Amino acid sequence: MIRRRRTQREIPFSFDSFLDVVANVVGIILRLILVAWVGARSYHPTPGAAPAPAPLVQEETADVAEPPSPPDPLADQLAQGRRALTTTKDQLLDQTRLVELAKEQRARAAKALSDAAAKVQTLQTERSAVERATGSEKDGKSAELSLPEIDHRIQLVNADIDALQKLPSAKRSLHYQTPVSQTLQTEELFFECQSGRVTVIDVGAMLEQMHRDRGDKTKALATRWEVEGETDPVGAFRMHYVLERERGPADGPGGPPLPNAQFSYGASWTVEPINGQRGEPEEAALAAGSEFRKVVDALDPKITAVTFWVYPDSFPLYRRLRDYLHDRDFVVAGRPLLEGMPIGSSRHGTASRGQ
Repeated sequence: MIRRRRTQREIPFSFDSFLDVVANVVGIILRLILVAWVGARSYHPTPGAAPAPAPLVQEETADVAEPPSPPDPLADQLAQGRRALTTTKDQLLDQTRLVELAKEQRARAAKALSDAAAKVQTLQTERSAVERATGSEKDGKSAELSLPEIDHRIQLVNADIDALQKLPSAKRSLHYQTPVSQTLQTEELFFECQSGRVTVIDVGAMLEQMHRDRGDKTKALATRWEVEGETDPVGAFRMHYVLERERGPADGPGGPPLPNAQFSYGASWTVEPINGQRGEPEEAALAAGSEFRKVVDALDPKITAVTFWVYPDSFPLYRRLRDYLHDRDFVVAGRPLLEGMPIGSSRHGTASRGQ
């Protein structure tokens, strides 16, 4: 059976396929043009070095940079806590050195006592050997001549042992206040520790001046929110204070206070030095008859606490003065300050804590 061949037909020409090919080619050409254009804009030739993509990265990161965070309100308290922790570490290191020194002294004394005891034992052994060797009269005479020497040496060694036993013990009891602090509830005396010198601050006398002058100041508070004042110099300092009226329920959020309304007020103050060279250095302050000793020796530790305002350059001075007061059972509070920060108190401040 002969199969019949089919006649081959030509594929008809289609404009749709042709347009698809043309569109793809045009799209590829446009994309190449865009890539070349972007590359030409971002290309910045640098002589001797390849262009770094750092500016692009900086521009991208600058767009997404977050706004700066607000200041931490607890930063000052954290800084004070870190300084107090550093002070406590220094104190512990000092006590550790004292303990190691006491251990070394005790070991040397024990070794000296052991050597003396061994020497006595040796001499006693020699004496026994001499006594056993005296068998004849001639030997006995020679032994009688050596025995007094041995007895003399034993007496000398026993005297050395007695002298060692009479020496003070190498043990030393270290007394130190507990690091747990509490808010001061007694009368408070203030000292400034700056530039290696300690100066008394008679805050009580300055507060008395402020209370004497507050009559006229409180009258001015009838129409004002706050009034400032300044005391006369007391010692090396004077006080600048501010009386601030508290807002009552009848006072509006803005504007002057009501003149006929009852009100209460609070006081804040700062201490200002009136001369640069003030106070006593460490050795002079701890000597008998110094201004520091005259003040603290006249105080009763049961009713008075001592607060030191300490600047960064005077922490060693503060530790010596604190230890002197601790030996006399005073409650001592230390308040570290940054350089240039004034000494003061306000309604919104913190109370001193003593050990």
